[in-house]
Amino acid sequence: MDISIKDVKKKSKLQSFMDGIEKFGNKLPHPVLMFIYIGIAVLVLSAILGTLGVTAKVDLGGAALTEFPINNLLGQSPIEVLKVGAGGAVLSETYSNGLSYLLATAISNFMDMKAIGSILIIMLAIGLMEQSGYLSIAMKSIVKATPMKLVTPVVIFLGVMSNMASDAGYVVLIPLAALMYYTLGRHPFAGLAAGFAGVSGGFSANLFVSSTDALLLPFTQAAAETGDALAGTSLAGGLSVTSNWFFMMASTAVIMILGTIVIDKFVEPRLGKYDKKEATIEPEHNETEKEIKAYKFTNKIMLLVMGLIVITALPIDKNNVIPLVGDLSTTVPLASIGAEGTLALSEVGGSFLDSIFFKGDIIMMIMFVVFAVSGLVYGFKSGKFAKVVDIVPAMVKAMADMAPILVILFFVAQFLQYFNDSHLGVYIASIGAEVVKMINPDNMFMSMVLMVAFIFLTAFINLFMGGASSKWGLLAPVFVPILMVAGFSPAGVQLMYRIGDSATNVISPLMSYLGVIVIFGQKYKKDFGVGNLMSMMMPISMAFLIGWTIFAIIWALAGFPIGPGATFFI
Repeated sequence: MDISIKDVKKKSKLQSFMDGIEKFGNKLPHPVLMFIYIGIAVLVLSAILGTLGVTAKVDLGGAALTEFPINNLLGQSPIEVLKVGAGGAVLSETYSNGLSYLLATAISNFMDMKAIGSILIIMLAIGLMEQSGYLSIAMKSIVKATPMKLVTPVVIFLGVMSNMASDAGYVVLIPLAALMYYTLGRHPFAGLAAGFAGVSGGFSANLFVSSTDALLLPFTQAAAETGDALAGTSLAGGLSVTSNWFFMMASTAVIMILGTIVIDKFVEPRLGKYDKKEATIEPEHNETEKEIKAYKFTNKIMLLVMGLIVITALPIDKNNVIPLVGDLSTTVPLASIGAEGTLALSEVGGSFLDSIFFKGDIIMMIMFVVFAVSGLVYGFKSGKFAKVVDIVPAMVKAMADMAPILVILFFVAQFLQYFNDSHLGVYIASIGAEVVKMINPDNMFMSMVLMVAFIFLTAFINLFMGGASSKWGLLAPVFVPILMVAGFSPAGVQLMYRIGDSATNVISPLMSYLGVIVIFGQKYKKDFGVGNLMSMMMPISMAFLIGWTIFAIIWALAGFPIGPGATFFI
Protein backbone atom coordinates (compact mmCIF):
# COMPACT_ATOMS: atom_id res chain seq x y z
CA MET A 1 0.00 0.00 0.00
CA ASP A 2 1.54 3.28 -1.07
CA ILE A 3 1.71 6.41 1.09
CA SER A 4 -1.03 8.84 0.05
CA ILE A 5 -1.76 12.50 0.80
CA LYS A 6 -4.76 11.39 2.85
CA ASP A 7 -2.45 9.31 5.06
CA VAL A 8 -0.29 12.39 5.67
CA LYS A 9 -3.22 14.62 6.61
CA LYS A 10 -4.98 12.08 8.77
CA LYS A 11 -4.02 12.40 12.43
CA SER A 12 -3.58 8.97 13.91
CA LYS A 13 -3.12 8.40 17.64
CA LEU A 14 0.54 7.65 17.00
CA GLN A 15 1.04 10.88 15.07
CA SER A 16 -0.75 12.89 17.78
CA PHE A 17 1.48 11.28 20.38
CA MET A 18 4.59 12.15 18.35
CA ASP A 19 3.35 15.72 17.89
CA GLY A 20 2.96 16.01 21.66
CA ILE A 21 6.48 14.76 22.22
CA GLU A 22 7.80 17.24 19.67
CA LYS A 23 6.04 20.17 21.35
CA PHE A 24 7.32 19.12 24.77
CA GLY A 25 10.85 18.60 23.48
CA ASN A 26 10.91 21.98 21.75
CA LYS A 27 10.20 23.63 25.10
CA LEU A 28 13.30 22.10 26.66
CA PRO A 29 16.24 24.52 26.92
CA HIS A 30 19.47 24.09 24.99
CA PRO A 31 21.61 21.33 26.60
CA VAL A 32 24.19 23.91 27.74
CA LEU A 33 21.53 26.00 29.46
CA MET A 34 19.88 22.88 30.86
CA PHE A 35 23.06 21.81 32.64
CA ILE A 36 23.63 25.34 33.90
CA TYR A 37 20.11 25.34 35.39
CA ILE A 38 20.54 21.84 36.83
CA GLY A 39 23.93 22.78 38.30
CA ILE A 40 22.36 25.80 40.01
CA ALA A 41 19.50 23.62 41.27
CA VAL A 42 22.02 21.17 42.79
CA LEU A 43 23.82 24.03 44.55
CA VAL A 44 20.55 25.36 45.98
CA LEU A 45 19.41 21.88 47.04
CA SER A 46 22.77 21.25 48.71
CA ALA A 47 22.36 24.50 50.65
CA ILE A 48 18.87 23.53 51.85
CA LEU A 49 19.66 19.92 52.82
CA GLY A 50 23.07 20.88 54.21
CA THR A 51 21.48 23.49 56.47
CA LEU A 52 18.95 20.90 57.66
CA GLY A 53 21.79 18.50 58.53
CA VAL A 54 20.73 15.68 56.20
CA THR A 55 23.23 12.82 56.14
CA ALA A 56 23.65 9.74 53.96
CA LYS A 57 24.79 6.61 55.82
CA VAL A 58 26.68 4.10 53.72
CA ASP A 59 28.01 0.67 54.56
CA LEU A 60 31.62 0.53 53.38
CA GLY A 61 32.27 -2.83 54.99
CA GLY A 62 33.44 -1.53 58.35
CA ALA A 63 31.99 -2.04 61.79
CA ALA A 64 29.91 1.14 61.55
CA LEU A 65 28.13 2.98 58.78
CA THR A 66 30.15 5.77 57.15
CA GLU A 67 28.36 9.11 57.21
CA PHE A 68 28.31 11.43 54.22
CA PRO A 69 26.72 14.71 55.41
CA ILE A 70 25.20 16.85 52.66
CA ASN A 71 27.62 19.73 52.01
CA ASN A 72 26.27 23.24 51.68
CA LEU A 73 28.25 24.29 48.60
CA LEU A 74 26.95 27.87 48.89
CA GLY A 75 27.68 28.30 52.58
CA GLN A 76 30.40 30.14 54.48
CA SER A 77 31.40 27.16 56.63
CA PRO A 78 34.35 24.91 55.71
CA ILE A 79 33.43 22.13 53.26
CA GLU A 80 34.78 18.61 53.63
CA VAL A 81 34.32 16.53 50.49
CA LEU A 82 34.48 12.80 51.18
CA LYS A 83 35.57 10.41 48.45
CA VAL A 84 35.96 6.65 48.57
CA GLY A 85 39.42 5.42 47.64
CA ALA A 86 40.85 1.96 47.01
CA GLY A 87 39.80 -0.69 49.50
CA GLY A 88 36.98 1.47 50.85
CA ALA A 89 39.28 4.06 52.41
CA VAL A 90 37.57 7.42 52.86
CA LEU A 91 39.56 10.34 51.49
CA SER A 92 38.71 13.97 52.06
CA GLU A 93 39.27 17.36 50.47
CA THR A 94 38.65 20.52 52.47
CA TYR A 95 37.69 23.98 51.25
CA SER A 96 37.35 27.10 53.41
CA ASN A 97 33.85 27.93 52.13
CA GLY A 98 31.47 27.59 49.23
CA LEU A 99 32.95 30.40 47.16
CA SER A 100 36.47 28.99 47.38
CA TYR A 101 35.11 25.57 46.40
CA LEU A 102 33.29 26.87 43.31
CA LEU A 103 36.27 28.90 42.09
CA ALA A 104 39.01 26.41 42.96
CA THR A 105 37.40 23.38 41.31
CA ALA A 106 35.92 24.83 38.08
CA ILE A 107 38.97 24.22 35.88
CA SER A 108 39.98 20.89 37.42
CA ASN A 109 36.40 19.61 37.10
CA PHE A 110 36.65 20.05 33.35
CA MET A 111 40.24 18.90 32.89
CA ASP A 112 39.69 15.76 34.97
CA MET A 113 37.29 14.41 32.35
CA LYS A 114 39.85 11.96 30.99
CA ALA A 115 37.94 11.09 27.85
CA ILE A 116 38.31 14.57 26.35
CA GLY A 117 41.81 13.78 25.08
CA SER A 118 40.64 10.57 23.41
CA ILE A 119 37.74 12.37 21.74
CA LEU A 120 39.92 15.12 20.29
CA ILE A 121 42.63 12.75 19.09
CA ILE A 122 40.30 10.43 17.21
CA MET A 123 38.38 13.35 15.69
CA LEU A 124 41.64 14.71 14.21
CA ALA A 125 42.11 11.48 12.24
CA ILE A 126 38.44 11.19 11.29
CA GLY A 127 38.59 14.80 10.12
CA LEU A 128 41.35 13.86 7.68
CA MET A 129 39.30 10.93 6.34
CA GLU A 130 36.18 13.03 5.98
CA GLN A 131 37.70 16.21 4.53
CA SER A 132 39.89 14.30 2.06
CA GLY A 133 36.77 12.69 0.59
CA TYR A 134 37.85 9.15 1.42
CA LEU A 135 34.80 8.33 3.56
CA SER A 136 32.36 9.45 0.90
CA ILE A 137 33.93 7.50 -1.95
CA ALA A 138 34.39 4.43 0.28
CA MET A 139 30.69 4.26 1.11
CA LYS A 140 29.66 4.84 -2.49
CA SER A 141 32.06 2.22 -3.83
CA ILE A 142 30.92 -0.46 -1.39
CA VAL A 143 27.23 0.15 -2.12
CA LYS A 144 27.77 0.09 -5.89
CA ALA A 145 29.72 -3.18 -5.73
CA THR A 146 27.07 -4.92 -3.63
CA PRO A 147 24.71 -7.56 -5.16
CA MET A 148 21.03 -6.58 -5.00
CA LYS A 149 20.15 -9.24 -2.41
CA LEU A 150 22.79 -7.89 -0.06
CA VAL A 151 22.10 -4.18 -0.53
CA THR A 152 20.03 -3.78 2.63
CA PRO A 153 22.47 -5.44 5.09
CA VAL A 154 25.41 -3.64 3.48
CA VAL A 155 23.70 -0.25 3.68
CA ILE A 156 22.81 -0.86 7.34
CA PHE A 157 26.38 -2.00 8.05
CA LEU A 158 27.84 1.12 6.43
CA GLY A 159 25.39 3.24 8.41
CA VAL A 160 26.50 1.64 11.67
CA MET A 161 30.17 2.10 10.79
CA SER A 162 29.67 5.69 9.64
CA ASN A 163 28.67 6.86 13.11
CA MET A 164 32.33 6.91 14.14
CA ALA A 165 32.77 9.80 11.67
CA SER A 166 30.40 12.33 13.23
CA ASP A 167 27.64 13.25 10.73
CA ALA A 168 29.03 11.63 7.57
CA GLY A 169 26.38 8.92 7.54
CA TYR A 170 23.50 11.38 7.69
CA VAL A 171 24.69 13.65 4.90
CA VAL A 172 26.32 11.03 2.63
CA LEU A 173 24.98 7.52 3.19
CA ILE A 174 21.24 8.12 3.70
CA PRO A 175 20.67 10.05 0.43
CA LEU A 176 23.07 7.66 -1.33
CA ALA A 177 21.09 4.63 -0.10
CA ALA A 178 17.81 6.10 -1.36
CA LEU A 179 19.40 6.79 -4.74
CA MET A 180 20.85 3.28 -5.00
CA TYR A 181 17.48 1.65 -4.32
CA TYR A 182 15.91 3.97 -6.91
CA THR A 183 18.59 3.02 -9.46
CA LEU A 184 18.10 -0.70 -8.77
CA GLY A 185 14.35 -0.41 -9.32
CA ARG A 186 13.51 -0.78 -5.63
CA HIS A 187 11.56 1.72 -3.54
CA PRO A 188 13.84 4.65 -2.61
CA PHE A 189 12.11 5.03 0.77
CA ALA A 190 13.27 1.51 1.69
CA GLY A 191 16.82 2.67 1.02
CA LEU A 192 16.18 5.79 3.06
CA ALA A 193 14.93 3.60 5.91
CA ALA A 194 17.92 1.25 5.68
CA GLY A 195 20.43 4.10 5.78
CA PHE A 196 18.60 5.86 8.62
CA ALA A 197 18.29 2.61 10.58
CA GLY A 198 22.01 1.96 10.42
CA VAL A 199 23.23 5.51 11.01
CA SER A 200 20.82 6.42 13.80
CA GLY A 201 19.10 3.29 15.11
CA GLY A 202 22.39 1.40 15.31
CA PHE A 203 24.25 4.44 16.58
CA SER A 204 26.03 2.70 19.46
CA ALA A 205 27.08 -0.44 17.57
CA ASN A 206 30.40 -0.51 15.74
CA LEU A 207 33.33 -2.76 14.93
CA PHE A 208 35.69 -0.08 16.23
CA VAL A 209 35.81 1.99 19.38
CA SER A 210 33.92 5.17 18.48
CA SER A 211 33.68 8.69 19.84
CA THR A 212 30.51 7.64 21.67
CA ASP A 213 32.58 5.33 23.88
CA ALA A 214 34.80 8.26 24.82
CA LEU A 215 31.90 10.70 25.31
CA LEU A 216 30.03 8.46 27.78
CA LEU A 217 33.08 7.32 29.74
CA PRO A 218 33.58 10.34 32.06
CA PHE A 219 29.95 10.24 33.22
CA THR A 220 30.18 6.51 33.92
CA GLN A 221 33.44 6.87 35.82
CA ALA A 222 32.13 9.69 38.00
CA ALA A 223 28.96 7.77 38.82
CA ALA A 224 30.88 4.53 39.40
CA GLU A 225 32.87 6.21 42.19
CA THR A 226 29.61 6.56 44.12
CA GLY A 227 28.64 3.03 43.11
CA ASP A 228 31.95 1.72 44.46
CA ALA A 229 31.12 3.29 47.82
CA LEU A 230 27.72 1.60 47.93
CA ALA A 231 28.68 -1.77 46.45
CA GLY A 232 32.05 -2.09 48.16
CA THR A 233 33.90 -2.35 44.86
CA SER A 234 36.71 -0.46 43.10
CA LEU A 235 35.60 -0.53 39.47
CA ALA A 236 35.62 3.15 38.48
CA GLY A 237 39.34 3.28 37.81
CA GLY A 238 39.25 0.21 35.56
CA LEU A 239 36.74 1.63 33.08
CA SER A 240 38.00 2.55 29.62
CA VAL A 241 36.74 3.38 26.14
CA THR A 242 36.95 -0.35 25.32
CA SER A 243 34.66 -1.47 28.16
CA ASN A 244 31.71 -2.14 25.78
CA TRP A 245 33.75 -3.04 22.70
CA PHE A 246 33.12 -6.79 22.37
CA PHE A 247 29.36 -6.44 22.81
CA MET A 248 29.11 -3.54 20.36
CA MET A 249 31.09 -5.47 17.75
CA ALA A 250 28.61 -8.34 18.00
CA SER A 251 25.73 -5.84 18.02
CA THR A 252 26.75 -4.69 14.55
CA ALA A 253 25.67 -8.08 13.18
CA VAL A 254 22.47 -8.04 15.27
CA ILE A 255 21.46 -4.63 13.89
CA MET A 256 22.18 -5.77 10.33
CA ILE A 257 20.05 -8.91 10.71
CA LEU A 258 17.12 -7.22 12.47
CA GLY A 259 17.11 -4.25 10.10
CA THR A 260 17.30 -6.42 6.98
CA ILE A 261 14.41 -8.66 8.05
CA VAL A 262 12.10 -5.77 8.95
CA ILE A 263 12.92 -3.60 5.94
CA ASP A 264 12.86 -6.33 3.28
CA LYS A 265 9.93 -8.31 4.69
CA PHE A 266 7.69 -5.59 6.15
CA VAL A 267 8.64 -1.99 5.32
CA GLU A 268 9.33 -2.25 1.59
CA PRO A 269 6.31 -4.47 0.76
CA ARG A 270 4.07 -1.99 2.61
CA LEU A 271 5.43 0.88 0.51
CA GLY A 272 4.25 -0.80 -2.70
CA LYS A 273 5.60 -0.17 -6.18
CA TYR A 274 7.32 3.17 -6.69
CA ASP A 275 6.40 5.47 -9.59
CA LYS A 276 9.65 6.99 -10.87
CA LYS A 277 7.73 9.92 -12.36
CA GLU A 278 7.47 11.38 -8.85
CA ALA A 279 11.24 11.69 -8.46
CA THR A 280 12.97 15.08 -8.76
CA ILE A 281 16.55 13.99 -8.19
CA GLU A 282 19.75 15.49 -9.54
CA PRO A 283 22.20 13.38 -11.56
CA GLU A 284 24.63 11.48 -9.37
CA HIS A 285 28.16 12.82 -9.10
CA ASN A 286 30.56 10.40 -10.75
CA GLU A 287 34.03 10.10 -9.29
CA THR A 288 36.89 10.95 -11.59
CA GLU A 289 39.36 8.31 -12.73
CA LYS A 290 42.00 9.96 -10.55
CA GLU A 291 39.77 9.67 -7.47
CA ILE A 292 39.02 6.00 -8.19
CA LYS A 293 42.72 5.19 -8.58
CA ALA A 294 43.48 7.10 -5.38
CA TYR A 295 40.78 5.13 -3.55
CA LYS A 296 42.14 1.76 -4.67
CA PHE A 297 45.70 2.77 -3.79
CA THR A 298 44.61 4.02 -0.36
CA ASN A 299 42.86 0.72 0.41
CA LYS A 300 46.07 -1.16 -0.31
CA ILE A 301 48.07 1.12 1.97
CA MET A 302 45.43 0.86 4.73
CA LEU A 303 45.49 -2.95 4.54
CA LEU A 304 49.29 -2.84 4.72
CA VAL A 305 49.21 -0.64 7.81
CA MET A 306 46.59 -2.83 9.50
CA GLY A 307 48.61 -5.93 8.62
CA LEU A 308 51.72 -4.47 10.24
CA ILE A 309 49.72 -3.65 13.37
CA VAL A 310 48.33 -7.19 13.54
CA ILE A 311 51.80 -8.70 13.10
CA THR A 312 53.05 -6.44 15.86
CA ALA A 313 50.19 -7.30 18.19
CA LEU A 314 49.73 -11.05 17.85
CA PRO A 315 51.82 -13.50 19.88
CA ILE A 316 54.22 -15.30 17.54
CA ASP A 317 55.28 -18.28 19.64
CA LYS A 318 54.06 -20.63 22.35
CA ASN A 319 55.56 -18.45 25.09
CA ASN A 320 53.09 -15.67 24.23
CA VAL A 321 55.81 -13.28 23.10
CA ILE A 322 54.95 -10.30 20.92
CA PRO A 323 57.59 -8.31 19.03
CA LEU A 324 57.37 -4.90 20.69
CA VAL A 325 56.18 -5.79 24.17
CA GLY A 326 57.83 -9.09 24.97
CA ASP A 327 56.66 -11.94 27.16
CA LEU A 328 53.00 -11.65 28.17
CA SER A 329 53.22 -14.60 30.54
CA THR A 330 54.31 -12.31 33.37
CA THR A 331 53.05 -8.96 34.57
CA VAL A 332 55.32 -6.24 33.20
CA PRO A 333 54.88 -2.49 33.77
CA LEU A 334 55.00 -0.57 30.51
CA ALA A 335 56.24 2.64 32.10
CA SER A 336 57.00 4.01 35.54
CA ILE A 337 57.71 7.41 37.07
CA GLY A 338 59.92 8.22 40.02
CA ALA A 339 62.57 6.26 41.88
CA GLU A 340 60.42 5.92 44.98
CA GLY A 341 56.75 5.04 44.90
CA THR A 342 57.01 3.85 41.30
CA LEU A 343 53.87 4.66 39.32
CA ALA A 344 52.99 2.02 36.75
CA LEU A 345 51.14 3.74 33.94
CA SER A 346 49.91 0.46 32.53
CA GLU A 347 50.57 -3.19 33.00
CA VAL A 348 50.65 -6.24 30.79
CA GLY A 349 48.92 -9.23 32.33
CA GLY A 350 49.12 -12.93 31.78
CA SER A 351 46.82 -13.15 28.76
CA PHE A 352 46.72 -11.52 25.36
CA LEU A 353 43.53 -9.62 26.21
CA ASP A 354 45.46 -7.98 29.05
CA SER A 355 48.15 -6.69 26.68
CA ILE A 356 48.61 -3.04 25.83
CA PHE A 357 46.78 -3.53 22.54
CA PHE A 358 43.50 -3.67 24.45
CA LYS A 359 44.16 -0.69 26.67
CA GLY A 360 41.84 2.23 25.94
CA ASP A 361 44.48 4.80 24.97
CA ILE A 362 46.40 2.34 22.80
CA ILE A 363 43.24 1.34 20.92
CA MET A 364 42.47 4.98 20.22
CA MET A 365 45.99 5.65 18.96
CA ILE A 366 45.95 2.57 16.71
CA MET A 367 42.68 3.83 15.22
CA PHE A 368 44.25 7.28 14.90
CA VAL A 369 47.12 5.86 12.84
CA VAL A 370 44.86 3.82 10.53
CA PHE A 371 42.37 6.65 9.94
CA ALA A 372 45.01 9.37 9.57
CA VAL A 373 47.07 7.35 7.09
CA SER A 374 43.94 6.62 5.02
CA GLY A 375 42.92 10.27 4.92
CA LEU A 376 46.41 11.54 4.12
CA VAL A 377 47.16 8.99 1.40
CA TYR A 378 43.82 9.53 -0.38
CA GLY A 379 43.99 13.30 0.04
CA PHE A 380 47.39 13.63 -1.61
CA LYS A 381 46.82 10.90 -4.21
CA SER A 382 43.46 12.38 -5.32
CA GLY A 383 44.73 15.96 -5.35
CA LYS A 384 42.46 17.12 -2.52
CA PHE A 385 45.59 17.98 -0.55
CA ALA A 386 48.07 19.72 -2.88
CA LYS A 387 50.68 20.37 -0.23
CA VAL A 388 51.32 19.40 3.38
CA VAL A 389 49.85 22.60 4.78
CA ASP A 390 46.45 21.65 3.27
CA ILE A 391 45.93 19.01 5.94
CA VAL A 392 45.77 21.67 8.65
CA PRO A 393 42.34 23.08 7.63
CA ALA A 394 40.97 19.53 7.56
CA MET A 395 42.03 18.93 11.16
CA VAL A 396 40.88 22.40 12.20
CA LYS A 397 37.44 21.67 10.71
CA ALA A 398 37.26 18.46 12.75
CA MET A 399 38.10 20.38 15.93
CA ALA A 400 35.59 23.09 15.04
CA ASP A 401 32.89 20.42 14.83
CA MET A 402 33.84 19.38 18.38
CA ALA A 403 33.35 22.89 19.81
CA PRO A 404 29.66 22.42 20.79
CA ILE A 405 30.51 19.16 22.59
CA LEU A 406 33.37 20.79 24.53
CA VAL A 407 31.11 23.65 25.61
CA ILE A 408 28.49 21.20 26.86
CA LEU A 409 31.11 19.05 28.62
CA PHE A 410 32.42 22.03 30.58
CA PHE A 411 29.04 22.63 32.22
CA VAL A 412 28.31 18.91 32.52
CA ALA A 413 31.61 18.55 34.41
CA GLN A 414 30.54 21.23 36.91
CA PHE A 415 27.14 19.60 37.45
CA LEU A 416 28.66 16.14 38.01
CA GLN A 417 31.18 17.47 40.49
CA TYR A 418 28.58 19.49 42.41
CA PHE A 419 26.30 16.44 42.51
CA ASN A 420 29.05 14.19 43.87
CA ASP A 421 30.88 16.65 46.16
CA SER A 422 27.66 17.81 47.80
CA HIS A 423 27.09 14.10 48.60
CA LEU A 424 23.66 14.34 46.97
CA GLY A 425 24.74 11.55 44.64
CA VAL A 426 25.53 9.24 47.57
CA TYR A 427 22.33 10.26 49.34
CA ILE A 428 19.98 9.60 46.39
CA ALA A 429 21.82 6.46 45.34
CA SER A 430 21.77 5.09 48.89
CA ILE A 431 17.98 5.44 49.00
CA GLY A 432 17.63 3.59 45.69
CA ALA A 433 20.19 1.04 46.84
CA GLU A 434 18.11 0.20 49.92
CA VAL A 435 15.18 -0.61 47.63
CA VAL A 436 17.36 -2.71 45.34
CA LYS A 437 18.79 -4.61 48.31
CA MET A 438 15.33 -6.06 48.89
CA ILE A 439 15.90 -8.11 45.73
CA ASN A 440 17.76 -11.36 46.25
CA PRO A 441 21.14 -10.94 44.45
CA ASP A 442 20.91 -14.58 43.34
CA ASN A 443 17.55 -13.97 41.67
CA MET A 444 18.66 -13.75 38.03
CA PHE A 445 15.08 -13.26 36.86
CA MET A 446 14.75 -10.01 38.81
CA SER A 447 18.14 -8.87 37.54
CA MET A 448 16.90 -9.32 34.00
CA VAL A 449 13.71 -7.42 34.87
CA LEU A 450 15.86 -4.52 36.10
CA MET A 451 17.89 -4.65 32.90
CA VAL A 452 14.83 -4.54 30.65
CA ALA A 453 13.20 -1.81 32.75
CA PHE A 454 16.27 0.44 32.51
CA ILE A 455 16.68 -0.11 28.75
CA PHE A 456 13.03 0.70 28.09
CA LEU A 457 13.13 3.73 30.42
CA THR A 458 16.11 5.08 28.48
CA ALA A 459 14.34 4.43 25.17
CA PHE A 460 11.29 6.38 26.39
CA ILE A 461 13.34 9.32 27.70
CA ASN A 462 15.15 9.46 24.35
CA LEU A 463 11.87 10.49 22.71
CA PHE A 464 11.79 13.67 24.80
CA MET A 465 15.47 14.59 25.02
CA GLY A 466 18.19 14.52 22.37
CA GLY A 467 21.93 14.09 22.83
CA ALA A 468 23.34 10.77 24.04
CA SER A 469 25.98 12.28 26.30
CA SER A 470 23.72 14.94 27.85
CA LYS A 471 21.07 12.35 28.76
CA TRP A 472 23.70 10.06 30.24
CA GLY A 473 25.00 13.01 32.24
CA LEU A 474 21.60 13.13 33.96
CA LEU A 475 20.91 9.41 34.27
CA ALA A 476 24.34 8.02 35.15
CA PRO A 477 24.76 9.66 38.60
CA VAL A 478 21.50 8.08 39.77
CA PHE A 479 21.22 4.74 37.97
CA VAL A 480 24.83 3.56 37.79
CA PRO A 481 25.24 3.37 41.61
CA ILE A 482 21.79 1.84 42.13
CA LEU A 483 22.30 -0.86 39.52
CA MET A 484 25.82 -1.53 40.80
CA VAL A 485 24.24 -2.43 44.14
CA ALA A 486 21.96 -4.78 42.19
CA GLY A 487 25.07 -6.52 40.89
CA PHE A 488 25.59 -4.89 37.49
CA SER A 489 29.00 -3.51 36.56
CA PRO A 490 29.20 0.20 35.61
CA ALA A 491 30.26 -0.87 32.10
CA GLY A 492 27.17 -3.07 31.94
CA VAL A 493 24.88 -0.22 32.98
CA GLN A 494 26.44 2.04 30.35
CA LEU A 495 25.85 -0.67 27.75
CA MET A 496 22.17 -0.98 28.70
CA TYR A 497 21.79 2.78 28.35
CA ARG A 498 23.32 2.71 24.88
CA ILE A 499 20.82 0.11 23.67
CA GLY A 500 17.80 2.13 24.78
CA ASP A 501 19.26 5.42 23.60
CA SER A 502 19.99 4.11 20.09
CA ALA A 503 16.84 2.09 19.41
CA THR A 504 14.36 5.00 19.48
CA ASN A 505 16.57 7.56 17.71
CA VAL A 506 14.77 6.88 14.43
CA ILE A 507 11.35 7.79 15.84
CA SER A 508 12.35 10.68 18.09
CA PRO A 509 10.86 14.00 16.90
CA LEU A 510 13.88 15.70 18.48
CA MET A 511 16.47 13.91 16.36
CA SER A 512 18.53 16.79 14.94
CA TYR A 513 18.65 15.43 11.38
CA LEU A 514 14.94 14.59 11.15
CA GLY A 515 14.14 17.59 8.95
CA VAL A 516 17.11 16.89 6.67
CA ILE A 517 15.99 13.29 6.13
CA VAL A 518 12.46 14.45 5.30
CA ILE A 519 13.95 16.75 2.64
CA PHE A 520 15.88 13.79 1.21
CA GLY A 521 12.57 11.91 1.01
CA GLN A 522 10.81 14.79 -0.74
CA LYS A 523 13.13 14.33 -3.72
CA TYR A 524 11.23 11.12 -4.39
CA LYS A 525 7.75 12.22 -3.26
CA LYS A 526 6.88 15.91 -2.86
CA ASP A 527 4.41 15.45 -0.02
CA PHE A 528 6.68 13.17 2.04
CA GLY A 529 6.53 14.38 5.65
CA VAL A 530 7.52 13.61 9.22
CA GLY A 531 4.45 11.41 9.69
CA ASN A 532 5.45 9.25 6.75
CA LEU A 533 8.98 8.87 8.07
CA MET A 534 7.79 8.04 11.60
CA SER A 535 5.33 5.38 10.47
CA MET A 536 7.98 3.84 8.23
CA MET A 537 10.63 3.73 10.98
CA MET A 538 8.37 2.62 13.87
CA PRO A 539 8.60 -1.17 13.18
CA ILE A 540 12.37 -0.85 12.75
CA SER A 541 12.70 0.96 16.06
CA MET A 542 10.61 -1.62 17.91
CA ALA A 543 12.57 -4.48 16.34
CA PHE A 544 15.85 -2.90 17.42
CA LEU A 545 14.60 -2.21 20.95
CA ILE A 546 13.17 -5.68 21.57
CA GLY A 547 15.70 -7.71 19.57
CA TRP A 548 18.74 -5.89 20.93
CA THR A 549 17.43 -6.21 24.50
CA ILE A 550 16.93 -9.97 24.08
CA PHE A 551 20.45 -10.23 22.68
CA ALA A 552 21.80 -8.38 25.73
CA ILE A 553 19.94 -10.74 28.07
CA ILE A 554 21.39 -13.78 26.31
CA TRP A 555 24.88 -12.25 26.42
CA ALA A 556 24.56 -11.48 30.13
CA LEU A 557 23.23 -14.93 31.04
CA ALA A 558 26.02 -16.57 29.03
CA GLY A 559 28.59 -14.60 31.03
CA PHE A 560 30.48 -13.38 27.96
CA PRO A 561 32.80 -10.37 28.50
CA ILE A 562 31.39 -7.13 27.09
CA GLY A 563 34.87 -5.68 26.65
CA PRO A 564 38.46 -6.40 27.70
CA GLY A 565 38.26 -7.09 31.42
CA ALA A 566 34.59 -6.04 31.60
CA THR A 567 31.45 -8.12 32.20
CA PHE A 568 27.77 -7.38 32.73
CA PHE A 569 27.89 -8.30 36.39
CA ILE A 570 30.26 -7.39 39.22
